[in-house]
Amino acid sequence: MRPLKVGATATAALLLLSACGSDDNGGEQSGEAPDTLEVWRMGDSTDEYLEYHDDIAAEFQEQYPDTEIDVVWIPWDDFENRFTTAMVDGGPDLVEIGNDQVARWAEAGALYDITDMAEEWELRDAVLEDAFANGTVDGVQYSLPWFSGVRALWYRSDWLDELDADPPENWDELVDVAEAIDDEYGANGFAAPTDFVNGIASFIWSAGGEIAVQEGEEWSGRLSSPETTEALEFYASLTVDGISPSACAGANEVDCAHADFVNGDLGMFIDGPWARAQLAELSDGSTDDSWATAPIPGRDGIAPAFAGGSDLAVWATTEYPHAAFDYLTLLNNEDNSLAYAQLADFFPPYEELLDSAEFQDDPIQGGAATQAMGELRALPETPNWGHVQWELATLQNAALRLAEGEDSDTVLAEADEELDEALNRPVD
Repeated sequence: MRPLKVGATATAALLLLSACGSDDNGGEQSGEAPDTLEVWRMGDSTDEYLEYHDDIAAEFQEQYPDTEIDVVWIPWDDFENRFTTAMVDGGPDLVEIGNDQVARWAEAGALYDITDMAEEWELRDAVLEDAFANGTVDGVQYSLPWFSGVRALWYRSDWLDELDADPPENWDELVDVAEAIDDEYGANGFAAPTDFVNGIASFIWSAGGEIAVQEGEEWSGRLSSPETTEALEFYASLTVDGISPSACAGANEVDCAHADFVNGDLGMFIDGPWARAQLAELSDGSTDDSWATAPIPGRDGIAPAFAGGSDLAVWATTEYPHAAFDYLTLLNNEDNSLAYAQLADFFPPYEELLDSAEFQDDPIQGGAATQAMGELRALPETPNWGHVQWELATLQNAALRLAEGEDSDTVLAEADEELDEALNRPVD
């Protein structure tokens, strides 16, 4: 286990942990459990989610009859503060963690080394390999995938049927279909929001580009590389040429696209299948049966997608890592993973399930499930990426400036300079 990179309180907690009859992994032997196992979930609870966790708790108590499960819900915009506090004040036993945050918190020493337990997990070989690898940092397993949330291309299936058009599979077809929608229905064909890192990344990756790469110990921005420039110029052209609404410049995928899509003012946009519930709230129901998804069109075929979603990780200071891991794997077995995916419109990390009729026959889930089985990629895996994405907004600002017509040579060179400095700053 890596030491927590925090103060004396956390160090004392780890010393206590190592002094209480531990196994080789620093924790209690399997079978021992606390009176209460604390689990941190991200986001907001619903009645359906609470009922789901009650069922899981009852199942867990078949193995640990004297242990109660306390599920604590942490708002996504508060998780960083809560994680930081938990590193010095004592945290939960198990956490849900955004799969793009695993490296950061593993490097900080907040997550337990579950390498040995994960290798012995009976479903180890059934999960998608890329999803499993996401929880590995420097050869150590810190988390297991729970659900994925890939984006896909939403489109009006009734419009494409009337146009005798298939969902576009490459950039040329995307423009052709978008222009046909505009001609026939007087609606924007496609939405290209500039405040949409995950969606823009698919365009970059499909052209063979990168946002940044690591060379030795140094990170280097790649927005001005020929491949990435081609992708960003194409993405900007969708706004410049009027295919995408001008209001999408400076907006995210929700604010830019959802209302227009349900109101018949937009034909295609990119978002996850979880958008179905948000769209339904905006809709009067008249077009709900005409919504469908397809894989994201890339330059020459299906684009790679950002591997969004959540992992499950044992918290570093738990006194009961084996009990926490047993709850983790119960939550994440095929039945319970599928049940949660159905509740939340996400995807389980099991290829066999993704390829089943359960997902493939659903017009909303089908295209996104196919995307989830395709090439999945991650944003730069460095603790400094969060600063770049959420505070500097380097990629978003570059995309906005290009959509407003600025010269790409100037914009992208400046953005790369900002990336070089931000990604290589010392990590606290």
